[in-house]
Amino acid sequence: MTTPEENPWTPPDDDVVSFLDDYDLRGRDGGDWSGVFSGTFLALDPQRALALTPRQLGAGLPARRKMFTGAGVTALRRVSARQQRLDDRHVLVRAEWLAERPIAPVALASTFLLRREADHYEIAVYLNHNDLALLLAEPFENDRSTR
Repeated sequence: MTTPEENPWTPPDDDVVSFLDDYDLRGRDGGDWSGVFSGTFLALDPQRALALTPRQLGAGLPARRKMFTGAGVTALRRVSARQQRLDDRHVLVRAEWLAERPIAPVALASTFLLRREADHYEIAVYLNHNDLALLLAEPFENDRSTR
């Protein structure tokens, strides 16, 4: 058996699972992102790094939904998550989702740095490991059955 020092990634604790469930629900319902993201947070992807507010994030979500719909995505489903507790207030969380499409799903991955604020977590750093525009521009790129 490995110790936390040998493998610091563990299954998510209940409080982290609750946070991720709320994150997924708000993503589906287009909910308010205040209280999920810090007042200003760092958003990174393979192309850029930006400081954003939850309001700015919310303003960009309709275009993101349109991009997913245009690529044939019918649903997003979280398939895994793991965490690394950094200290009493901070948790690193890696999660993977499948963007479901009629022909083949697309795998997506993000890492969050969560910060405990009073009685809840907020995302202080949001790292999207995929270039979504590139990945979804060719909707069947990940479909090995067409090759």
